[in-house]
Amino acid sequence: MALLVGNVNLPDDAAAYAAAVAGMLKLPAGQVVSVQLIRRSLDARKHPPLRKGVFKVEVRDEAAVLRRAIPSVRAWTERDDARYGVGDAGAPRPVAVPAGARAIVVGAGPAGLFAALWLAEAGLSVLLLDRGGPTEARVPAVNDFWRRRTTIDPENNLLFGEGGAGTFSDGKIYTRRRDGEIGYVLRRFVDFGADPSILEEGWAHLGTDRVRAILPVFRARLAELGAEVRYHARVDDLIVETGRCVGVVLADGARERASAVVMAPGHSARDTVRMLVARGATVERRPVAIGARIEHPQAVIDDARYGEGRRGDLPAASYRLAWHPPEGPKARTFCMCPGGMVVPAMNAAERVVVNGMSFAAQRAFWANAAVIVELGPEVYGGGQDPLAGYAWQDAIERAAFEAGGGDHSAPAQRVVDLQRGQVSGSLPKSSYPLGLRPADLRSVLPPAVIGGMLSAIDDFSRQLRGFAGEDALLIAPETRTTSPVGFLRTEHGESQGLPGLFPSGEGAGWGGGIVSCAIDGVKTARGVVATLPLTVGVA
Repeated sequence: MALLVGNVNLPDDAAAYAAAVAGMLKLPAGQVVSVQLIRRSLDARKHPPLRKGVFKVEVRDEAAVLRRAIPSVRAWTERDDARYGVGDAGAPRPVAVPAGARAIVVGAGPAGLFAALWLAEAGLSVLLLDRGGPTEARVPAVNDFWRRRTTIDPENNLLFGEGGAGTFSDGKIYTRRRDGEIGYVLRRFVDFGADPSILEEGWAHLGTDRVRAILPVFRARLAELGAEVRYHARVDDLIVETGRCVGVVLADGARERASAVVMAPGHSARDTVRMLVARGATVERRPVAIGARIEHPQAVIDDARYGEGRRGDLPAASYRLAWHPPEGPKARTFCMCPGGMVVPAMNAAERVVVNGMSFAAQRAFWANAAVIVELGPEVYGGGQDPLAGYAWQDAIERAAFEAGGGDHSAPAQRVVDLQRGQVSGSLPKSSYPLGLRPADLRSVLPPAVIGGMLSAIDDFSRQLRGFAGEDALLIAPETRTTSPVGFLRTEHGESQGLPGLFPSGEGAGWGGGIVSCAIDGVKTARGVVATLPLTVGVA
């Protein structure tokens, strides 16, 4: 038996961890048998900030400690092994696969990659398909677009290809979900080259540069397991027989059959989603969350969080803010990128979409985050059309392209000028690589979004000094935070309406970031195995 001990003031020297835990438990040091740091975080509410730790602890008399009912102390459970990545909890056991059983996974973003990995580890034959290219082909194409504004390749771009949208975003691997699969996901990242410290960090961050280094190793591991990985292979149709999905049809006419098809297309493969709906997959309209990126000098955030001039050797400060007004839409910050940059995030010409990313070192001059407003599906109209949200998003992205001058510059406005209702006469320097153009964001974003953002910013500026200061800059629009479409699934993750199809990840409405999508990919893979006639079960 062991204990989970949280809220421990973390000393700088790891050799002193046991003494710190013993002090919190009010035990002699000799009563503590072992301590294992499993999470660490920074409490910036204190000055100076406090480092906090969560430990797995063995003591000589656990029952006696538990009887004292100490806050932040409880018995360790098997679920904690999976949640915190201890051992190999969450990994599949090899299964006896029926002759000819095969899984096709469409989409090599986080959901698709982890679904393919888990299935391959379980012993299934796996074919992974993606319409875009491998990392080695994507990065030069995207860099060329950023430098020279070349034509966007509709199949190999910022959103399509190995790693999905996450390859050119922040690489943040924090999620509020606490499914048992999270430990498995983080351990596999470490196996493929991530710093082992991500298993301990409460706000773990890979950095886009490390994501790009991990992906080829991930691909190599799939090949070692016998999975076939095929890029530049867009799926244009499904093979449906007697009401069941039994394979896919590729753009080149090739037909691939399978026992199950995992569909993880990402949030921007709108043509794929339309095809799935036409083929009978059941979907529903989902709420949306859109807004703009807010950018500050990183020093503004550091001073607000740590105290003026007190950052020292502390990491670039971050924040997470939420606004729940008594009336009106909720709003929050999303994907905060300390020491990062605002980047383009479109996969088609004549649109502007923005996102944020940081490299691993987080040393850029700026900090940014999305300020997004949560709205119900009624905001995009379209009656009962399940795909009306796509048209609504697209109209906003086209308006942003026009407001930015038609050359993929992004429309931007100082926060103070949006509050005053005027176009900015000048803009501060920005990290956005394609340039900015002063604009009235009211011409880009719907009134409900503008109103929600202004209400939230007023509240956030009370929580974080300088949030609405003269250097605070809004860059629009951030439209791809959530999918307006959600696929309805059975308890095993199979499509309601089209058996044999397993929708997964952000584009299916079941994730919202690298780790939550990876977790959903693992859960989907478990569902695939649960529906096959195997002779050996999977834990």
